[in-house]
Amino acid sequence: MSKRNPIAVVGLSGIFPGAPDIDTLWRHITHKYDACAPIAPQRWIASGDYICNKSPQPDRAFHNRACLIDTFNPDLDGINLPSDSVQELDPLYQIVLSAGHVVLNDCITRDIAPARKKVVLAAIALPTDGASKTARRVLGRALKARLFGNGAPETPCDLSLTDGLSTRVTGLPATLLAQAFNLQGGGFTLDAACASSLYAVKLACDELQNHRADLLIAGGVSRPDCLYTQVGFSQLRALSRTGRCAPFDQNADGLVVGEGIGLLALKRLDDAVAAGDRIYGVIRGIGLSNDIGGSLLAPANEGQLRAMRQAYADAGWQPRDVDLIECHGAGTPVGDKTELNSLLQLWGADGWETGQCALGSIKSMIGHLLTAAGAAGMIKTLLALKHAVLPPSLNFTRTPDGIDLSRSPFRIQTETASWESPAVRRAAVSAFGFGGINAHLLFESWQPSAKQTSAPATQPARIEIQSVAEPVAIVGMQTHFGTLANLKTFKEAIFNGQPIFAKRPANRWHGGEIAVAPHLGPDMHGAFIDRFEPAVDRFRIPPKELPDILPQQLLMLDVAADALQDAGLPQRLDRPRMGAIIGIEFDQEATHFHLRWQLPRLIDAWAGERDLSLTATEKAQWLETLQAACGPPLTPERTLGALGGIVASRVAKEFGLGGPSFVVSDHAGSGLRALEVALRFLQQNETDAMLVGAVDLCGDIRHLIAEHQITPFTSDSTVKPFDHNATGTLPGEGAVALVLRRLDQAVADQDRIYGV
Repeated sequence: MSKRNPIAVVGLSGIFPGAPDIDTLWRHITHKYDACAPIAPQRWIASGDYICNKSPQPDRAFHNRACLIDTFNPDLDGINLPSDSVQELDPLYQIVLSAGHVVLNDCITRDIAPARKKVVLAAIALPTDGASKTARRVLGRALKARLFGNGAPETPCDLSLTDGLSTRVTGLPATLLAQAFNLQGGGFTLDAACASSLYAVKLACDELQNHRADLLIAGGVSRPDCLYTQVGFSQLRALSRTGRCAPFDQNADGLVVGEGIGLLALKRLDDAVAAGDRIYGVIRGIGLSNDIGGSLLAPANEGQLRAMRQAYADAGWQPRDVDLIECHGAGTPVGDKTELNSLLQLWGADGWETGQCALGSIKSMIGHLLTAAGAAGMIKTLLALKHAVLPPSLNFTRTPDGIDLSRSPFRIQTETASWESPAVRRAAVSAFGFGGINAHLLFESWQPSAKQTSAPATQPARIEIQSVAEPVAIVGMQTHFGTLANLKTFKEAIFNGQPIFAKRPANRWHGGEIAVAPHLGPDMHGAFIDRFEPAVDRFRIPPKELPDILPQQLLMLDVAADALQDAGLPQRLDRPRMGAIIGIEFDQEATHFHLRWQLPRLIDAWAGERDLSLTATEKAQWLETLQAACGPPLTPERTLGALGGIVASRVAKEFGLGGPSFVVSDHAGSGLRALEVALRFLQQNETDAMLVGAVDLCGDIRHLIAEHQITPFTSDSTVKPFDHNATGTLPGEGAVALVLRRLDQAVADQDRIYGV
């Protein structure tokens, strides 16, 4: 970025645990406020026996303490959406809209055309309250009917349009934000695990650097079903058993879950100065990478170092140029130790003064906000630059065994202190996520010169002449659509004009007897995948874990493997300059667990409706029967197997990809959005090859009923595009993968090229 127009942060907003705005957040940071507290009863839908603080037990959480947003009054003024509809939306969307309203009012936008405003937002692909509610209403009704022997529910499932929208967990937050505030450049979401917010900022900076937009709103949001995250992180042994996040401390025992949103408004620095914006800081460099070694849960120094070195090369800085590092610092012993070792290796053995650089982590105060964690860290750092204050980190006494910072360039900042430095202050932010996804970002304070201060607000932005983008070649492909299991059968069906619509496969989907309309029942037609069973020895996944992984992940792995083979690329080879971008939508099967956990309360309610008095034995028998019908309990393997965002990480780990690897969501355009993002990495020479994919298994009855409220499905068995007799669409399932290289390299290596 030092070689191009730097990017200025011109607006900030956030809603965090205990802090409805960034001013409150900063006050809490400087006064060392800990937001961890017991989860409110209305948010904890399971009974007390779902807590077990001993060794991890299936379906059990260590405790019910977290950093959550207890009270929230959405600010809906100026929103271009029906206010009554917004009030009914899942809180996820409400905090997105409220924070969006604030950040857009924090910067100058009057001279920017709506089509030049865009959104890139990180959002986690986990069940929300709204998605879990839909599962309860749809599948819970089926279980109730089965329990009392009726065969089918007495009345149709009465989901509303708002209910349908609330199931669009991944793609909708950015789309809704763009629509609400007339950001006609559109937007999309991504999930790069805990590094997501920094990835969103990187993609936003690329849009600005290449003059595809003039204002970007970027950041991250995380507001999943808190019971799911509490149980899930307990299964992975990542949750702190003490409910205390202590980054880099010898007694650290895990993370504390948090939730919230943080947004940054970004402009090119020249444009921000010309418009008279307040500039919180300037982005000077960003580095991204994916671990090649390690595992989905265990981080690796090699990947973290590649991301950090890339950021410093981008900025033209040396590591010793920064005074403050907002670390990932989640409080997990292995993760924290790996991060400290990475920093020690990065700075080297000399060229620095002892204790010159302060380290900290906001997770010690507001918990781990998952896809919004990086946004919280960036906002904390930008406020530190603004106030010239080094902010403290909580719960630190001394480093763990094997890590000695006393003779290093680092110190853990435990008290609020003045930032004594030259006129320009410099800081870094790290984010390292599940799947080995790494990001490192460099901020610099802004000191305007007299000439820049006097620039009129109406001064036109300087337009840089852009070179023609390097052409990109498609050198490998594979598909699996419905019953067409490969590219060959797909080609034959397309050329021969053979539709593949058929009835929904029997006994595949839970709740198949439910119908909101007759044509959504068992006789519904679509391009469904009736059977998919990957070879147990094809991937480096223990065979016993395969049944616990969502089919979405396995299908994408299978298609990706075939695409790489089609491109002539060996599957077992380290590729530090190849990444994977996968388009996805939220898989409703991840909500099975919520229904399992609420069954004790549902059983009490159903028995009460029929004036039944159940003995403890009878209730236990009902519970066992219904839980078996619901699906298996949440275990460590199923926790990873249900993480939608880990689809790309599985691909990267399986095939040794060290470049940026993450998922994107943009509804039906998710695959094309993945292709667009991958093209940018190649054309900017940040990677040498990319695997682009998209996968969707939308035949789940919850998805079908919810989508029917938004875009009704036809009652026919055919689809008639552009025909005056068209009555709607039908669902289709499948996956596709493309292997991309820059054209000059593909030609030089004599690759088979499908197209450019």
